[in-house]
Amino acid sequence: MTVDLGIARAIDAQTFGEPGQRTFRLRVLSGRTQAASLWMEKQQFQALNLAFAQVLAQIDFHETPGAADLSDFPVTAEHDFRVGRIGLGFDASDRTVVLDTYELGNEEEEAEATLRVRLTPDQCAVLVGQLSDIIGKGRPLCPLCGASIDADQHVCIRANGHMRLPIPDEQTGSEETGD
Repeated sequence: MTVDLGIARAIDAQTFGEPGQRTFRLRVLSGRTQAASLWMEKQQFQALNLAFAQVLAQIDFHETPGAADLSDFPVTAEHDFRVGRIGLGFDASDRTVVLDTYELGNEEEEAEATLRVRLTPDQCAVLVGQLSDIIGKGRPLCPLCGASIDADQHVCIRANGHMRLPIPDEQTGSEETGD
């Protein structure tokens, strides 16, 4: 059974913890006074950020969004779960972005979405800004393999595990290799 929240009254993205140990969440308030906490992985945040940006570009949305007000978000949301899969679409009839989320562990091909919410282009633009900021504050990515670089060292799989030195700064042009 799919819970349909309708058009969201407000939505925002949050993260908790230090880079490398962060937890990610979307908070949603519906127009029907229901609340949802959708817990995700960083990769899901990155995918949502890209998808929202693409939808906004396709509908030629360039307005400056207003801030989301979730001051009345409850301590415990009615719908609180870890997201396994995400579906995204655009409904041209009311110009909303439809976000379908599937609870982790419910991986059947024909499974119905656990929760559906509709977002306005303005809300998507706010999320793009928030998600970009959250993703940008994480650990840097290795330019060779794309994996996150920890503060102490990075063993790059593209260097066959032999490079244990920090990745050289691209701007300095340094070409260190570890043998």
